[in-house]
Amino acid sequence: MTQTTNSRIRPKAKFFFDGDRKFFVKGVTYGPFKPDADGNYVGRPEQVDADLGLMREAGLNVVRIYHSPPRWFLDRCAAAGMHVLVTLPWEKHIEFLRERSTRKQIAENVRAAVKAHARHRAIFGYLVGNEISSTMARWLGTRRVIEFVEELIGIGRGIDPDALFSYATYPPTEYLLPQNADFSCFNVYLHNQRDFEGYLLRLQNLTGEHPLILGEFGMDTIRHSQEEQAEMLGWHIDSVVKCGLAGTILFTWTDEWFTGGQEISDWAFGIVTRERKPKKAFYTIQEKFGRDDLASPHLPLPKAPFVSIIVCSYNGARTLGACLDSLSKLNYPAYEVILVDDGSTDDTAYVAAQFPSVRYIHQTNHGLSHARNTGAAAAKGEVLAYTDSDCMADADWLYYMIGTLGSGDYAGVGGPNITPPAQNWIQACVAAAPGGPNHVLLTDTVAEHIPGCNMAFYRWAFEGVGGFDPEYRKAGDDVDFCWRIQQAGWVIAFSPTAIVWHYRRFTLRAFLKQQDGYGEAESLLRFKHLIFFGPTGTAKWRGQIYGATRFSWFVNRPVIYHGIFGEGFFQSIYPVPQSDVAAYLSSIEWFALTIFLFGLGIFLPALRIVPYLMLGGTFCVALSYMVRARIEPKLDTVHARLLVMILAFMQPLVRGFSRYFTWLRFKRTPANVIRKHEHLPERARSLGSLSRRVFWSEQGRDRHYLLGEMFRLLDEEGWRYSTDSGWNDWDIQIYGNFWWSIALQTVTEYHGAGKCLTRVRLRNRMVITTIIFNLIAISLLIYREVNVAHLELWPVVLYVLFLGFLGTRARALKSRVAELVDLAAFRAGLQRVLRKGKVVAPIAEPGLEVAVNATDPASPQLPG
Repeated sequence: MTQTTNSRIRPKAKFFFDGDRKFFVKGVTYGPFKPDADGNYVGRPEQVDADLGLMREAGLNVVRIYHSPPRWFLDRCAAAGMHVLVTLPWEKHIEFLRERSTRKQIAENVRAAVKAHARHRAIFGYLVGNEISSTMARWLGTRRVIEFVEELIGIGRGIDPDALFSYATYPPTEYLLPQNADFSCFNVYLHNQRDFEGYLLRLQNLTGEHPLILGEFGMDTIRHSQEEQAEMLGWHIDSVVKCGLAGTILFTWTDEWFTGGQEISDWAFGIVTRERKPKKAFYTIQEKFGRDDLASPHLPLPKAPFVSIIVCSYNGARTLGACLDSLSKLNYPAYEVILVDDGSTDDTAYVAAQFPSVRYIHQTNHGLSHARNTGAAAAKGEVLAYTDSDCMADADWLYYMIGTLGSGDYAGVGGPNITPPAQNWIQACVAAAPGGPNHVLLTDTVAEHIPGCNMAFYRWAFEGVGGFDPEYRKAGDDVDFCWRIQQAGWVIAFSPTAIVWHYRRFTLRAFLKQQDGYGEAESLLRFKHLIFFGPTGTAKWRGQIYGATRFSWFVNRPVIYHGIFGEGFFQSIYPVPQSDVAAYLSSIEWFALTIFLFGLGIFLPALRIVPYLMLGGTFCVALSYMVRARIEPKLDTVHARLLVMILAFMQPLVRGFSRYFTWLRFKRTPANVIRKHEHLPERARSLGSLSRRVFWSEQGRDRHYLLGEMFRLLDEEGWRYSTDSGWNDWDIQIYGNFWWSIALQTVTEYHGAGKCLTRVRLRNRMVITTIIFNLIAISLLIYREVNVAHLELWPVVLYVLFLGFLGTRARALKSRVAELVDLAAFRAGLQRVLRKGKVVAPIAEPGLEVAVNATDPASPQLPG
């Protein structure tokens, strides 16, 4: 048997580590037994020695006890290579927060217990409480209870900073999740494996970046047989491993149990009898846990397809070495690593040369999406997995990724990206600031969006949607790809333990540059997926980011289902969707309106208080984020919190400015393209209404032929446009000048024998700049007329001239688009219809009568 050194265990993301190796908690509860003369509940020393030896034979490495132990117990555990998880008992059944003296006594008990065992090498950690009843938590107030538990953890950590601290909760109070805990611990008794695994996946998402262990799980062998107990504990361990937990603690070691001042004899949860005779479950546990303390159990994967890991890098040499090194140590049997260098000018090529097993591809700089597609084209794998050069993969990354991907009818899978420990307080603040790459979940297992730094897809799905869109050079490619996968009817899975460590930006300048890139990506995405965006241009997610949401006094306070009279067995916490009010208050549109009203207040004193109130609302949102932000404890200072507040204030402004700047740049067709005119044959020209066009075909050529030629023309000439995403009342929106765009809509009437009449409608649409300029002009006009003694016409004349200018620009753009429609129809072989009921062929042929009944007054009057 591999022996443990009793070194202090450290949590890293969802796992525990002993040095550089994962440590899987293979635990069992012990006692309490009848107290001895000194008031200790751990039994006799000679019995403890025998029990510890038997535990080691079963492959156990952690023992959980329910009272502060004597020193000799810890010494014997250390000698046996066992770690001890101490549950600190206190009066949780009473109204413990009402009296200050009660709170003080509980805190003192915790302080004394931790102090007595500080820095002992056998201590795994402390649970500062266990299963506060749901009705008591509801009575005292959830937020107050959580904050009290956090206070107890802070007291203990101040005495023994190397020990781990947490609180043992259970399904009726799953919301009692202290934010400063080192790991999460749940006591769960579910005897149906499918329900059990479903709940574990919920807990994995609920507990966020903390390791999750089960604090109690067992079966009584009086009411059930030993065979049933052995079978259930067997699948329990398999499920814990499959769902990626950091370990489990079985309840309990022996049938001997003392509680409530008396011996308990009417149940037998132990894996050994009172006489310490192993039950059948003992041997099942021994088989499942194995003999290596530091080995993390793995179930064999049903299928292990060949995986191509694609890393795209542009000037990422600083972190590339750590990335490639982590990928060389994966616990997966069949994979390759491909590095696509997107025209880097740093030492990327030199770093890549240090890893001869990595396939290195260099290309000129074409952007992230192009690099991802280049890697896919060179890949040999059935599955394409993506990560970034500033990421480090966990050793079991592919194991959990492929395990989840193969567990259902999924096209792809993703996992969380977690920030490594910050190197300084500024980096810690950047990591805690809003705007980072996050996953969005529709359920506990299905994702709406997974970040591009941690995703994998089957090749057939990748090719089915045409790969990544090269238009997204900096960001947004993963969002677009995920939305197209779902629009194709496929499902993306989520694996909470398929982890990559993702470095956030190292400086404030780099963070703001990243947000600028995200804003540009949002603007580009809005062209293609308009329905997924709100009025302010920010994405509207259907799903929710799961996590242990901190209670906020201002926005996004989570909702808790307590059940009738607060006695629900599963009392769930539901984080509410992002507050629309908070999004508006922090948006660049709100800030711009605030600045405008500040200026207007110079002329209208009665309005001067309004912009101050609006700015106060914006700062309240930033302040609320500052309160809820999770900053690394060692770097969590007052000035760090203030910097997070400033970043929370600036982030939506920088992102919003970039979004509008990109919109102004990409939603405007170059002036030289608009000024150019089409060269059409005389008979292909239409002299009728600019708003309506009508075309005829007797060869079955309907509106789809026309639209196909329109797309080709727009691309050839360099027009900016958006295509109907399925949610619009237009087919193409063509972006023109600074003031107007054109919405093009088509419909075809089918008259049999291949005869088709296609109608085209063009409508001018104001762009946001037109609306803003008009609002400003009208506001100034109203102010001018209200505050002058006599009527002055010159401001009105100027505004009328401005409206005339807008009108001419609108007509010029519509005329130009009408030319495009005529040329597209000519290319598609459609014949224009005159108002007199004549069809004009696109070649020199005589006009033809069309037997079509048309009653639209804007359409040609054709004979019936």
